[in-house]
Amino acid sequence: MIEQQVLAAAKVNLYLRVLGRRPDGYHDLDSVMVPIALYDQLRIRIGPPAEFVPPQRRITLTSDSSGAPSDSTNLAHRAAARLLSHLGQDVNVEIHLRKRIPIGSGLGGGSSDAAAVLVTVNRLLGCPLRTAELASLGAELGADVPFFVHGRPAQVGGRGEDVTPMKWNPSLSLVVCSDGFVLSTRLVYSLLDVSLTTERRASSIGPLVSGSEPISTMLVNDLETAAAKVHPEVLSLKTRLVEHGALGALMTGSGSAVFGIWPDPELAQRAAEQLRQQGLWAEAAQTLDESLAVAS
Repeated sequence: MIEQQVLAAAKVNLYLRVLGRRPDGYHDLDSVMVPIALYDQLRIRIGPPAEFVPPQRRITLTSDSSGAPSDSTNLAHRAAARLLSHLGQDVNVEIHLRKRIPIGSGLGGGSSDAAAVLVTVNRLLGCPLRTAELASLGAELGADVPFFVHGRPAQVGGRGEDVTPMKWNPSLSLVVCSDGFVLSTRLVYSLLDVSLTTERRASSIGPLVSGSEPISTMLVNDLETAAAKVHPEVLSLKTRLVEHGALGALMTGSGSAVFGIWPDPELAQRAAEQLRQQGLWAEAAQTLDESLAVAS
């Protein structure tokens, strides 16, 4: 058996606009997604199949989280199965997952885990597929998986399959916060009024990076209003972040986690500690240039 331990980062959407509904029922998006230093950890081992082990049992997944399924409903499990099927490889894959990114929070933990499996198993098998090919497989698993396969800050379009990595000079100091409520992505999109989202002006990441406009005017998520219909506390969490010193705050993805941007890491750490004392899950984190790292 050969193995590798990897860190799979979470992400935030610095802006997320919904451009319209597609004929296939999904929505076209325009978003800037950035990895952040909040990680799940995966130990991935591959080796020859044990004798008499049927193909459907050659992928095993264990986790330290009761909320993460260990069967084929887990994206990481599905990623391994899809890659081996595509390559026609007959190997055993063992995955152990240490879950630190909250489930159902809009931080992309499940998609990041799936991308980590695709990239790492491909590497352990000698890199038969290029990044673009892995991203194409990832798009079959989930909208955020191609972003994490590319592993860089990026402009993301389509339903998530159009990924354009971008240069990212500033390192932003964030606090990510959640009250533990799990929002269904499908439900949030079902409550979205697309006619309202298309009336907003187009967003641009340029002013956020250059600092030419206040951060609060740059942060846009067209899904917030729909999410707040299910869980109004999303908006109150944003207010609390601003009260604790955030320059601006936004829900990430389809929620329910929110994040705020702070002037420096020390202030962000202090705010996260205060929010934890109030009974919330909160972590300070920096934005990253890469979403996948080898664990030490």
